[in-house]
Amino acid sequence: MKKHHQSVYLNTVFLLLVFIVTAASILKPQREKSETENRTLEQRPALTWEGLISGDFAKHYESYLSDQFILRDGWITLRTGIERAALKQEINDVYFAKDHYLIEKHSGTFTEETAQQNITRIGAFFREMENSFSPEHLTCMVVPNAVDILSDKLPAFADPYNEEDYLNKVREALPDGVWFDSSAVLRESHDADDSRQLYYRTDHHWTTEAAFEVFAAWAQQKGVASVSRDQFDISTVTDSFEGTISSKLGISGKADSIQRWDPVSAYDYYLVYSQSDDIRNTMYQDPFLETKDKYAYFYGGNFGLIETKMPQSVTGRRLLIIKDSYAHCFAPFTCGYFDEVDLLDPRYYNSSIRELIGSKSYTDVLFLFNAAGFAQETALARLLA
Repeated sequence: MKKHHQSVYLNTVFLLLVFIVTAASILKPQREKSETENRTLEQRPALTWEGLISGDFAKHYESYLSDQFILRDGWITLRTGIERAALKQEINDVYFAKDHYLIEKHSGTFTEETAQQNITRIGAFFREMENSFSPEHLTCMVVPNAVDILSDKLPAFADPYNEEDYLNKVREALPDGVWFDSSAVLRESHDADDSRQLYYRTDHHWTTEAAFEVFAAWAQQKGVASVSRDQFDISTVTDSFEGTISSKLGISGKADSIQRWDPVSAYDYYLVYSQSDDIRNTMYQDPFLETKDKYAYFYGGNFGLIETKMPQSVTGRRLLIIKDSYAHCFAPFTCGYFDEVDLLDPRYYNSSIRELIGSKSYTDVLFLFNAAGFAQETALARLLA
């Protein structure tokens, strides 16, 4: 009888704690963004009959509770610590890899319906672009993630999805001459010197070093320029960058460095943000080096449209880059070779992309996304709107 009462007492306390924590998570003010994880958090979904029937409400409500859970950051850190103490090499879809790399697995990313739809969308977009541009002025560049290029650093048991299978399907959907094989460039660079850092250890982005390798090969192939490393002054702007993957796990990893590559032959330029009066004279925003989101040093983060104008340039070429944030350390390399370089992010640009292309005298169009981001991005439907 005594044991029965103890069991009832413990169960009651446990249920009470669950109720209190859940109630506190619901009643506390919602956070729109996690500064630690550098991402937008799920907000409380509206209760509708359609959402209940389809299951969307339950799905979004579960995500909402997870994202808005009280003391969430602390719980993430605690869970990671416990699992690491148990010698786990994969936690929360992240591999603990060699040389202090934290590498995302991207489970399920490339087999979702959106991933297949985006192959169709990008194919249709570039077939439409063929009506106005020749293939040598069109590029689709979907950059593989670290889990693909740095596969030799993964734990022995690792069995991630083969991104190359997906990238081959993207290439097959495109018109001839449009696909640029960034995988081959990065793989060759890694195989030649595996100590060269092509991806950040704690973040999901590629490094400026990797972006340069791909830019140089792309510029050569497209007849833009012949480029070498000695044309740039390379400086380290911070060596304390800990990115989105370490934040996802709630831990500190081996801090990364962010490099800035300035052309030896400087050029004048200015930037116009979101077709407004927000005009800046540099692509590099120093204040972000003092924040958690240090990668926003490039361009100040994500905007719908950033127009980079080179008043003294007379190349006769104008480049539109349709992109995600992988383009932020790539785009600066292009600016010395075009009269204008515009960065359009379909996630934040709400006007018609077709109309923008029709209204400006672009000579070249480059689509640049990372593979996982491309596969997941629902905003790519706007390419055809």
